[in-house]
Amino acid sequence: MPSDNYLGELFDFSESKPKRKKTKKTALKKNILNEHFSLSKSVDPLDNYGNQSRETRKPISVSALTRQIRRQIENNFMNVWVEGEISTFKDHISGHYYFTLKDNNSQIPAVMFRGANSRLKFKPENGMLVIVTGNVKIYEPQGKYQIVCEKMEPSGIGAMQIAFEQLKKKLSTEGLFDESRKKSLPVFPKIIGVVTSASGAAFHDIKNVLFRRFPNCRLVLNPSPVQGSGAAEKIARAIDECNEAKKCGAVDFDVLIVGRGGGSMEDLWCFNEEIVARAIARSELPVISAVGHEIDWTISDFVADKRVPTPSAAAEIVVTPKNEWLSQIIDLQRRLKANLDYVIEDYRSRVERARTSYVFREPRRLIEIYRQQVDEYFNKLNYSFKEYLSDIRSRFSSSVKVLYSAEKIFAVRIHQNRKNVKMQISALENSRTHKFSNSKNQLLNLLRQLEAVSPIAVIKRGFTITRDENGEAIMSVKKINTGDFIKTEFHDGIVESKVTGVR
Repeated sequence: MPSDNYLGELFDFSESKPKRKKTKKTALKKNILNEHFSLSKSVDPLDNYGNQSRETRKPISVSALTRQIRRQIENNFMNVWVEGEISTFKDHISGHYYFTLKDNNSQIPAVMFRGANSRLKFKPENGMLVIVTGNVKIYEPQGKYQIVCEKMEPSGIGAMQIAFEQLKKKLSTEGLFDESRKKSLPVFPKIIGVVTSASGAAFHDIKNVLFRRFPNCRLVLNPSPVQGSGAAEKIARAIDECNEAKKCGAVDFDVLIVGRGGGSMEDLWCFNEEIVARAIARSELPVISAVGHEIDWTISDFVADKRVPTPSAAAEIVVTPKNEWLSQIIDLQRRLKANLDYVIEDYRSRVERARTSYVFREPRRLIEIYRQQVDEYFNKLNYSFKEYLSDIRSRFSSSVKVLYSAEKIFAVRIHQNRKNVKMQISALENSRTHKFSNSKNQLLNLLRQLEAVSPIAVIKRGFTITRDENGEAIMSVKKINTGDFIKTEFHDGIVESKVTGVR
Protein backbone atom coordinates (compact mmCIF):
# COMPACT_ATOMS: atom_id res chain seq x y z
CA MET A 1 0.00 0.00 0.00
CA PRO A 2 1.56 3.39 -0.96
CA SER A 3 2.46 5.52 2.02
CA ASP A 4 0.57 8.60 0.74
CA ASN A 5 -2.75 6.84 1.45
CA TYR A 6 -2.27 7.19 5.22
CA LEU A 7 -2.91 10.28 7.29
CA GLY A 8 -2.99 11.00 11.00
CA GLU A 9 -4.13 8.76 13.77
CA LEU A 10 -6.89 6.19 13.45
CA PHE A 11 -9.82 6.24 15.86
CA ASP A 12 -10.25 2.71 17.21
CA PHE A 13 -13.90 1.74 17.66
CA SER A 14 -12.80 -1.06 19.99
CA GLU A 15 -11.84 1.54 22.59
CA SER A 16 -15.50 2.34 23.04
CA LYS A 17 -16.24 -1.24 24.06
CA PRO A 18 -15.61 -2.47 27.63
CA LYS A 19 -12.18 -4.02 27.89
CA ARG A 20 -11.91 -7.53 29.25
CA LYS A 21 -9.10 -8.80 31.41
CA LYS A 22 -6.88 -11.30 29.70
CA THR A 23 -7.23 -14.74 31.17
CA LYS A 24 -5.17 -17.81 30.71
CA LYS A 25 -7.95 -19.27 28.56
CA THR A 26 -7.91 -16.25 26.25
CA ALA A 27 -4.13 -16.31 25.94
CA LEU A 28 -4.18 -20.05 25.22
CA LYS A 29 -6.84 -19.57 22.55
CA LYS A 30 -4.79 -16.82 20.94
CA ASN A 31 -1.71 -19.03 20.81
CA ILE A 32 -3.71 -21.86 19.24
CA LEU A 33 -5.07 -19.51 16.54
CA ASN A 34 -1.61 -18.12 15.84
CA GLU A 35 -0.25 -21.61 15.42
CA HIS A 36 -3.17 -22.72 13.26
CA PHE A 37 -3.09 -19.77 10.84
CA SER A 38 0.70 -19.07 11.17
CA LEU A 39 0.16 -15.31 11.64
CA SER A 40 3.74 -14.21 11.03
CA LYS A 41 5.18 -11.48 8.90
CA SER A 42 6.96 -13.91 6.62
CA VAL A 43 4.25 -16.54 6.04
CA ASP A 44 0.74 -15.94 4.55
CA PRO A 45 -1.78 -18.31 6.17
CA LEU A 46 -3.68 -18.61 2.93
CA ASP A 47 -0.51 -19.69 1.12
CA ASN A 48 0.20 -22.35 3.74
CA TYR A 49 -3.35 -23.55 3.45
CA GLY A 50 -3.04 -23.83 -0.33
CA ASN A 51 0.26 -25.73 -0.12
CA GLN A 52 -1.16 -28.45 2.11
CA SER A 53 -2.09 -31.70 0.39
CA ARG A 54 -5.74 -32.61 -0.06
CA GLU A 55 -5.29 -35.57 2.27
CA THR A 56 -3.79 -33.56 5.14
CA ARG A 57 -5.79 -30.31 4.95
CA LYS A 58 -9.37 -29.85 6.16
CA PRO A 59 -11.98 -27.49 4.61
CA ILE A 60 -12.61 -24.28 6.55
CA SER A 61 -15.98 -22.56 6.98
CA VAL A 62 -17.09 -19.44 5.13
CA SER A 63 -16.99 -17.55 8.41
CA ALA A 64 -13.38 -18.61 9.04
CA LEU A 65 -12.35 -17.59 5.52
CA THR A 66 -14.10 -14.25 5.86
CA ARG A 67 -12.45 -13.71 9.23
CA GLN A 68 -8.98 -14.34 7.72
CA ILE A 69 -9.70 -11.90 4.88
CA ARG A 70 -10.95 -9.30 7.38
CA ARG A 71 -7.75 -9.53 9.39
CA GLN A 72 -5.58 -9.15 6.33
CA ILE A 73 -7.51 -6.14 4.99
CA GLU A 74 -8.16 -4.34 8.25
CA ASN A 75 -4.53 -4.71 9.40
CA ASN A 76 -3.20 -3.24 6.15
CA PHE A 77 -5.79 -0.55 5.38
CA MET A 78 -5.95 1.50 8.55
CA ASN A 79 -6.27 5.27 8.71
CA VAL A 80 -6.71 5.67 4.93
CA TRP A 81 -7.20 9.10 3.43
CA VAL A 82 -9.56 9.00 0.42
CA GLU A 83 -11.02 11.60 -1.91
CA GLY A 84 -14.22 10.88 -3.80
CA GLU A 85 -17.69 12.01 -4.79
CA ILE A 86 -20.67 11.18 -2.54
CA SER A 87 -23.56 9.26 -4.10
CA THR A 88 -26.58 7.30 -2.79
CA PHE A 89 -26.37 9.29 0.45
CA LYS A 90 -28.83 8.18 3.16
CA ASP A 91 -29.34 9.81 6.55
CA HIS A 92 -30.62 6.81 8.52
CA ILE A 93 -33.14 7.16 11.33
CA SER A 94 -30.47 5.82 13.69
CA GLY A 95 -28.32 8.88 13.01
CA HIS A 96 -25.73 7.04 10.91
CA TYR A 97 -24.75 8.18 7.40
CA TYR A 98 -24.60 5.56 4.62
CA PHE A 99 -23.20 6.53 1.21
CA THR A 100 -20.88 5.55 -1.63
CA LEU A 101 -17.56 7.19 -2.50
CA LYS A 102 -16.78 7.05 -6.20
CA ASP A 103 -14.53 8.42 -8.92
CA ASN A 104 -14.53 7.90 -12.67
CA ASN A 105 -13.51 4.22 -12.45
CA SER A 106 -14.43 2.78 -9.05
CA GLN A 107 -16.62 3.08 -6.03
CA ILE A 108 -16.57 1.91 -2.42
CA PRO A 109 -19.38 1.74 0.18
CA ALA A 110 -18.88 4.01 3.19
CA VAL A 111 -20.49 4.56 6.57
CA MET A 112 -20.10 7.32 9.13
CA PHE A 113 -21.57 6.50 12.51
CA ARG A 114 -23.54 8.94 14.62
CA GLY A 115 -20.69 9.67 17.03
CA ALA A 116 -18.44 10.78 14.18
CA ASN A 117 -20.97 12.69 12.05
CA SER A 118 -22.16 14.71 15.06
CA ARG A 119 -18.82 16.56 14.84
CA LEU A 120 -19.44 17.66 11.25
CA LYS A 121 -20.28 21.32 10.68
CA PHE A 122 -22.00 20.64 7.35
CA LYS A 123 -24.50 18.14 5.96
CA PRO A 124 -23.12 15.82 3.26
CA GLU A 125 -25.07 15.75 -0.01
CA ASN A 126 -25.05 13.72 -3.20
CA GLY A 127 -22.53 15.04 -5.70
CA MET A 128 -20.32 16.66 -3.03
CA LEU A 129 -16.55 16.03 -3.44
CA VAL A 130 -15.09 15.19 -0.02
CA ILE A 131 -11.94 13.86 1.64
CA VAL A 132 -12.55 11.22 4.31
CA THR A 133 -10.28 9.59 6.85
CA GLY A 134 -11.11 6.14 8.19
CA ASN A 135 -10.50 2.41 8.24
CA VAL A 136 -11.42 -0.22 5.68
CA LYS A 137 -13.61 -2.80 7.40
CA ILE A 138 -15.18 -6.09 6.33
CA TYR A 139 -18.87 -6.54 7.09
CA GLU A 140 -18.73 -10.28 7.78
CA PRO A 141 -22.49 -11.13 7.50
CA GLN A 142 -22.41 -10.09 3.83
CA GLY A 143 -18.69 -10.47 3.08
CA LYS A 144 -18.52 -6.86 1.83
CA TYR A 145 -15.80 -4.35 2.52
CA GLN A 146 -16.50 -0.69 3.32
CA ILE A 147 -14.71 2.32 4.67
CA VAL A 148 -15.75 3.44 8.15
CA CYS A 149 -15.24 7.22 8.13
CA GLU A 150 -13.98 9.08 11.18
CA LYS A 151 -13.45 12.49 9.61
CA MET A 152 -14.82 14.25 6.56
CA GLU A 153 -14.10 17.59 5.00
CA PRO A 154 -15.07 19.13 1.67
CA SER A 155 -12.48 19.02 -1.05
CA GLY A 156 -11.42 22.52 -2.11
CA ILE A 157 -13.83 24.43 0.22
CA GLY A 158 -14.11 24.62 3.98
CA ALA A 159 -16.74 22.72 5.95
CA MET A 160 -17.85 25.92 7.68
CA GLN A 161 -18.38 27.66 4.36
CA ILE A 162 -20.55 24.79 3.12
CA ALA A 163 -22.56 24.80 6.36
CA PHE A 164 -22.97 28.56 6.01
CA GLU A 165 -24.27 28.28 2.45
CA GLN A 166 -26.60 25.36 3.32
CA LEU A 167 -28.21 27.22 6.24
CA LYS A 168 -28.41 30.45 4.24
CA LYS A 169 -30.25 28.66 1.42
CA LYS A 170 -32.62 26.93 3.87
CA LEU A 171 -33.60 30.09 5.76
CA SER A 172 -33.90 32.11 2.56
CA THR A 173 -36.32 29.51 1.18
CA GLU A 174 -38.41 29.86 4.36
CA GLY A 175 -38.58 33.64 3.82
CA LEU A 176 -36.59 34.68 6.91
CA PHE A 177 -34.53 37.11 4.81
CA ASP A 178 -37.52 38.87 3.21
CA GLU A 179 -37.63 42.62 3.65
CA SER A 180 -41.41 42.47 4.12
CA ARG A 181 -41.09 40.76 7.52
CA LYS A 182 -38.44 43.11 8.90
CA LYS A 183 -39.44 45.72 11.47
CA SER A 184 -38.44 49.38 11.38
CA LEU A 185 -36.28 50.84 14.13
CA PRO A 186 -37.88 53.19 16.68
CA VAL A 187 -37.21 56.88 16.10
CA PHE A 188 -36.64 57.72 19.76
CA PRO A 189 -35.70 54.58 21.76
CA LYS A 190 -35.67 55.05 25.52
CA ILE A 191 -34.33 51.63 26.60
CA ILE A 192 -31.82 49.80 24.41
CA GLY A 193 -30.99 46.15 25.09
CA VAL A 194 -27.59 44.64 24.24
CA VAL A 195 -26.81 40.92 23.93
CA THR A 196 -23.03 40.43 23.94
CA SER A 197 -20.19 39.51 26.24
CA ALA A 198 -19.91 41.59 29.40
CA SER A 199 -16.11 41.48 29.24
CA GLY A 200 -15.70 42.13 25.52
CA ALA A 201 -14.84 45.42 23.85
CA ALA A 202 -18.12 45.46 21.89
CA PHE A 203 -20.29 46.47 24.85
CA HIS A 204 -17.86 49.18 25.92
CA ASP A 205 -17.75 50.56 22.36
CA ILE A 206 -21.57 50.63 22.23
CA LYS A 207 -21.77 52.30 25.65
CA ASN A 208 -19.17 54.97 24.82
CA VAL A 209 -20.69 55.88 21.46
CA LEU A 210 -24.29 55.82 22.76
CA PHE A 211 -23.67 57.98 25.83
CA ARG A 212 -21.61 60.39 23.76
CA ARG A 213 -24.44 60.80 21.25
CA PHE A 214 -27.39 60.71 23.68
CA PRO A 215 -26.58 60.31 27.38
CA ASN A 216 -30.28 60.31 28.36
CA CYS A 217 -30.84 56.81 26.88
CA ARG A 218 -30.90 53.77 29.13
CA LEU A 219 -28.65 50.85 28.17
CA VAL A 220 -29.42 47.34 29.51
CA LEU A 221 -26.95 44.46 28.98
CA ASN A 222 -28.09 40.85 28.96
CA PRO A 223 -24.65 39.16 29.00
CA SER A 224 -23.90 36.06 26.97
CA PRO A 225 -20.74 34.37 25.68
CA VAL A 226 -20.23 35.13 22.00
CA GLN A 227 -17.87 32.33 21.01
CA GLY A 228 -17.09 28.78 21.94
CA SER A 229 -19.18 25.74 22.70
CA GLY A 230 -22.76 26.48 23.81
CA ALA A 231 -22.52 30.18 22.93
CA ALA A 232 -25.25 29.99 20.26
CA GLU A 233 -27.80 28.51 22.68
CA LYS A 234 -27.02 31.18 25.29
CA ILE A 235 -27.31 34.02 22.75
CA ALA A 236 -30.71 32.70 21.60
CA ARG A 237 -31.87 32.40 25.23
CA ALA A 238 -30.72 35.97 25.97
CA ILE A 239 -32.75 37.30 23.00
CA ASP A 240 -35.83 35.39 24.19
CA GLU A 241 -35.33 36.72 27.75
CA CYS A 242 -35.35 40.32 26.51
CA ASN A 243 -38.63 39.71 24.68
CA GLU A 244 -40.14 38.08 27.77
CA ALA A 245 -39.05 41.04 29.89
CA LYS A 246 -40.81 43.36 27.43
CA LYS A 247 -44.03 41.27 27.55
CA CYS A 248 -44.24 41.06 31.33
CA GLY A 249 -43.34 44.75 31.82
CA ALA A 250 -40.09 44.12 33.70
CA VAL A 251 -38.00 46.11 31.20
CA ASP A 252 -39.70 48.11 28.44
CA PHE A 253 -37.12 47.47 25.70
CA ASP A 254 -37.49 49.41 22.45
CA VAL A 255 -34.74 47.76 20.40
CA LEU A 256 -32.03 45.06 20.71
CA ILE A 257 -28.40 45.10 19.59
CA VAL A 258 -26.92 41.61 19.13
CA GLY A 259 -23.25 41.28 18.23
CA ARG A 260 -19.57 41.20 19.07
CA GLY A 261 -16.25 42.44 17.74
CA GLY A 262 -14.33 41.01 14.82
CA GLY A 263 -12.58 37.65 14.66
CA SER A 264 -12.02 34.57 12.56
CA MET A 265 -14.86 32.59 11.03
CA GLU A 266 -14.55 30.10 13.89
CA ASP A 267 -14.85 32.93 16.45
CA LEU A 268 -18.00 34.32 14.78
CA TRP A 269 -19.53 30.91 14.08
CA CYS A 270 -22.14 31.04 16.85
CA PHE A 271 -23.85 33.85 14.89
CA ASN A 272 -24.13 31.44 11.95
CA GLU A 273 -26.05 28.87 14.01
CA GLU A 274 -29.70 28.19 13.15
CA ILE A 275 -30.84 28.56 16.77
CA VAL A 276 -29.62 32.19 16.87
CA ALA A 277 -31.16 32.99 13.48
CA ARG A 278 -34.56 31.69 14.55
CA ALA A 279 -34.40 33.54 17.87
CA ILE A 280 -33.80 36.79 15.96
CA ALA A 281 -36.61 35.95 13.51
CA ARG A 282 -39.21 35.33 16.23
CA SER A 283 -38.19 38.40 18.26
CA GLU A 284 -40.99 40.94 18.56
CA LEU A 285 -38.39 43.62 19.31
CA PRO A 286 -36.47 45.12 16.37
CA VAL A 287 -33.00 43.53 16.25
CA ILE A 288 -29.79 45.15 15.00
CA SER A 289 -27.05 42.68 14.06
CA ALA A 290 -23.56 44.07 14.78
CA VAL A 291 -21.14 41.21 14.28
CA GLY A 292 -17.47 41.56 13.40
CA HIS A 293 -16.01 44.13 11.05
CA GLU A 294 -17.06 45.61 7.71
CA ILE A 295 -16.21 42.50 5.66
CA ASP A 296 -17.79 39.98 8.06
CA TRP A 297 -21.23 38.66 7.12
CA THR A 298 -23.12 36.13 9.23
CA ILE A 299 -26.52 34.45 9.05
CA SER A 300 -27.67 36.78 11.84
CA ASP A 301 -26.98 39.76 9.57
CA PHE A 302 -29.41 38.42 6.95
CA VAL A 303 -32.18 37.63 9.44
CA ALA A 304 -31.92 40.78 11.59
CA ASP A 305 -34.11 43.81 10.95
CA LYS A 306 -30.98 45.93 10.43
CA ARG A 307 -27.37 44.98 9.76
CA VAL A 308 -24.44 47.21 10.67
CA PRO A 309 -20.73 46.47 10.16
CA THR A 310 -19.56 47.02 13.77
CA PRO A 311 -20.98 47.39 17.29
CA SER A 312 -20.01 51.08 17.25
CA ALA A 313 -22.03 51.56 14.07
CA ALA A 314 -25.04 49.97 15.82
CA ALA A 315 -24.82 52.60 18.57
CA GLU A 316 -24.62 55.34 15.94
CA ILE A 317 -27.64 54.12 13.97
CA VAL A 318 -29.92 53.32 16.90
CA VAL A 319 -30.09 56.92 18.21
CA THR A 320 -29.81 60.36 16.71
CA PRO A 321 -27.26 62.57 18.54
CA LYS A 322 -28.74 64.77 21.22
CA ASN A 323 -27.25 67.90 19.60
CA GLU A 324 -29.15 67.12 16.38
CA TRP A 325 -32.41 66.76 18.35
CA LEU A 326 -31.71 70.08 20.10
CA SER A 327 -30.92 71.72 16.78
CA GLN A 328 -34.18 70.43 15.30
CA ILE A 329 -36.12 71.64 18.37
CA ILE A 330 -34.55 75.12 18.09
CA ASP A 331 -35.36 75.23 14.39
CA LEU A 332 -38.97 74.16 15.04
CA GLN A 333 -39.23 76.77 17.79
CA ARG A 334 -38.01 79.48 15.41
CA ARG A 335 -40.44 78.42 12.69
CA LEU A 336 -43.32 78.27 15.20
CA LYS A 337 -42.55 81.78 16.43
CA ALA A 338 -42.44 83.09 12.84
CA ASN A 339 -45.81 81.48 12.07
CA LEU A 340 -47.38 82.89 15.24
CA ASP A 341 -46.05 86.37 14.44
CA TYR A 342 -47.58 86.12 10.97
CA VAL A 343 -50.97 85.02 12.32
CA ILE A 344 -51.01 87.73 14.98
CA GLU A 345 -50.12 90.40 12.41
CA ASP A 346 -52.88 89.16 10.08
CA TYR A 347 -55.51 89.42 12.84
CA ARG A 348 -54.19 92.85 13.83
CA SER A 349 -54.66 94.15 10.26
CA ARG A 350 -58.17 92.67 10.12
CA VAL A 351 -59.14 94.46 13.34
CA GLU A 352 -57.73 97.72 12.03
CA ARG A 353 -59.71 97.42 8.78
CA ALA A 354 -62.90 96.72 10.74
CA ARG A 355 -62.26 99.68 13.06
CA THR A 356 -61.86 102.14 10.15
CA SER A 357 -64.74 100.76 8.04
CA TYR A 358 -67.96 102.71 7.17
CA VAL A 359 -70.01 100.64 9.62
CA PHE A 360 -68.10 101.76 12.63
CA ARG A 361 -67.72 105.38 11.45
CA GLU A 362 -71.51 106.11 10.75
CA PRO A 363 -73.58 103.31 12.24
CA ARG A 364 -76.85 105.39 12.57
CA ARG A 365 -76.83 106.35 8.92
CA LEU A 366 -76.37 102.71 7.93
CA ILE A 367 -79.32 101.66 10.13
CA GLU A 368 -81.60 104.28 8.48
CA ILE A 369 -80.67 103.00 5.05
CA TYR A 370 -81.55 99.45 6.08
CA ARG A 371 -84.91 100.66 7.53
CA GLN A 372 -85.80 102.40 4.28
CA GLN A 373 -84.98 99.25 2.34
CA VAL A 374 -87.23 97.22 4.68
CA ASP A 375 -90.16 99.62 4.04
CA GLU A 376 -89.68 99.29 0.30
CA TYR A 377 -89.67 95.53 0.52
CA PHE A 378 -92.85 95.62 2.65
CA ASN A 379 -94.75 97.78 0.13
CA LYS A 380 -93.69 95.56 -2.72
CA LEU A 381 -94.78 92.49 -0.83
CA ASN A 382 -98.19 94.02 0.11
CA TYR A 383 -98.92 95.02 -3.49
CA SER A 384 -97.86 91.65 -4.81
CA PHE A 385 -100.09 89.87 -2.28
CA LYS A 386 -103.18 91.89 -3.30
CA GLU A 387 -102.54 91.22 -6.95
CA TYR A 388 -102.18 87.53 -6.18
CA LEU A 389 -105.51 87.41 -4.28
CA SER A 390 -107.34 89.20 -7.11
CA ASP A 391 -106.00 86.74 -9.65
CA ILE A 392 -107.06 83.80 -7.47
CA ARG A 393 -110.62 85.17 -7.14
CA SER A 394 -110.95 85.68 -10.88
CA ARG A 395 -109.75 82.18 -11.66
CA PHE A 396 -112.15 80.73 -9.02
CA SER A 397 -115.17 82.55 -10.54
CA SER A 398 -114.33 81.29 -14.02
CA SER A 399 -114.00 77.76 -12.71
CA VAL A 400 -117.44 77.92 -11.04
CA LYS A 401 -119.09 79.07 -14.29
CA VAL A 402 -117.46 76.26 -16.20
CA LEU A 403 -118.64 73.70 -13.63
CA TYR A 404 -122.27 75.02 -13.79
CA SER A 405 -122.36 74.75 -17.58
CA ALA A 406 -120.87 71.28 -17.42
CA GLU A 407 -123.55 70.19 -14.92
CA LYS A 408 -126.36 71.09 -17.39
CA ILE A 409 -124.65 69.35 -20.25
CA PHE A 410 -124.09 66.20 -18.14
CA ALA A 411 -127.79 66.17 -17.03
CA VAL A 412 -129.01 66.18 -20.66
CA ARG A 413 -126.57 63.44 -21.60
CA ILE A 414 -127.61 61.29 -18.64
CA HIS A 415 -131.34 61.58 -19.56
CA GLN A 416 -130.64 60.61 -23.17
CA ASN A 417 -128.46 57.67 -22.08
CA ARG A 418 -131.22 56.38 -19.75
CA LYS A 419 -133.76 56.47 -22.59
CA ASN A 420 -131.37 54.57 -24.89
CA VAL A 421 -130.74 51.91 -22.22
CA LYS A 422 -134.50 51.32 -21.74
CA MET A 423 -135.01 50.87 -25.50
CA GLN A 424 -132.12 48.38 -25.70
CA ILE A 425 -133.48 46.39 -22.73
CA SER A 426 -136.94 46.12 -24.40
CA ALA A 427 -135.39 44.98 -27.68
CA LEU A 428 -133.32 42.36 -25.89
CA GLU A 429 -136.39 41.06 -24.03
CA ASN A 430 -138.40 40.64 -27.30
CA SER A 431 -135.43 38.92 -28.97
CA ARG A 432 -135.00 36.50 -26.06
CA THR A 433 -138.72 35.51 -26.09
CA HIS A 434 -138.68 34.86 -29.85
CA LYS A 435 -135.55 32.75 -29.72
CA PHE A 436 -136.86 30.67 -26.77
CA SER A 437 -140.11 29.89 -28.66
CA ASN A 438 -138.23 28.79 -31.78
CA SER A 439 -135.85 26.59 -29.72
CA LYS A 440 -138.78 24.93 -27.93
CA ASN A 441 -140.51 24.06 -31.21
CA GLN A 442 -137.28 22.63 -32.65
CA LEU A 443 -136.73 20.47 -29.52
CA LEU A 444 -140.30 19.02 -29.75
CA ASN A 445 -139.79 18.09 -33.40
CA LEU A 446 -136.52 16.33 -32.57
CA LEU A 447 -138.20 14.39 -29.72
CA ARG A 448 -140.97 13.18 -32.03
CA GLN A 449 -138.39 12.05 -34.60
CA LEU A 450 -136.36 10.24 -31.93
CA GLU A 451 -139.45 8.48 -30.54
CA ALA A 452 -140.42 7.27 -34.04
CA VAL A 453 -137.13 5.36 -34.41
CA SER A 454 -136.85 4.20 -30.75
CA PRO A 455 -136.88 0.40 -30.09
CA ILE A 456 -139.51 0.96 -27.41
CA ALA A 457 -141.88 2.43 -29.97
CA VAL A 458 -141.28 -0.54 -32.24
CA ILE A 459 -142.09 -2.92 -29.36
CA LYS A 460 -145.34 -1.08 -28.68
CA ARG A 461 -146.40 -1.82 -32.23
CA GLY A 462 -146.24 -5.64 -31.51
CA PHE A 463 -142.54 -6.38 -32.02
CA THR A 464 -140.11 -7.94 -29.44
CA ILE A 465 -136.32 -7.97 -28.78
CA THR A 466 -134.54 -11.22 -27.88
CA ARG A 467 -131.25 -11.10 -25.90
CA ASP A 468 -128.73 -13.73 -24.73
CA GLU A 469 -127.54 -14.27 -21.18
CA ASN A 470 -125.07 -11.40 -21.55
CA GLY A 471 -127.82 -8.96 -22.54
CA GLU A 472 -126.68 -8.67 -26.17
CA ALA A 473 -129.40 -8.59 -28.90
CA ILE A 474 -129.71 -11.81 -30.94
CA MET A 475 -129.90 -10.88 -34.66
CA SER A 476 -130.00 -14.44 -36.10
CA VAL A 477 -131.03 -17.99 -35.09
CA LYS A 478 -127.49 -19.04 -35.94
CA LYS A 479 -126.38 -17.44 -32.65
CA ILE A 480 -128.82 -19.64 -30.65
CA ASN A 481 -128.09 -23.18 -29.56
CA THR A 482 -130.29 -25.75 -27.92
CA GLY A 483 -130.23 -25.38 -24.16
CA ASP A 484 -129.36 -21.64 -24.20
CA PHE A 485 -131.21 -19.29 -21.90
CA ILE A 486 -132.68 -16.25 -23.65
CA LYS A 487 -134.70 -13.19 -22.68
CA THR A 488 -137.57 -11.83 -24.75
CA GLU A 489 -138.36 -8.17 -24.14
CA PHE A 490 -142.02 -6.90 -24.69
CA HIS A 491 -143.21 -3.33 -24.29
CA ASP A 492 -144.67 -4.19 -20.88
CA GLY A 493 -142.18 -6.84 -19.56
CA ILE A 494 -139.49 -9.54 -20.11
CA VAL A 495 -139.93 -13.33 -20.61
CA GLU A 496 -137.04 -15.66 -19.75
CA SER A 497 -136.98 -19.02 -21.57
CA LYS A 498 -134.80 -22.02 -22.46
CA VAL A 499 -134.24 -23.06 -26.06
CA THR A 500 -135.43 -26.65 -26.69
CA GLY A 501 -134.79 -26.63 -30.38
CA VAL A 502 -133.61 -24.53 -33.34
CA ARG A 503 -134.97 -24.86 -36.89
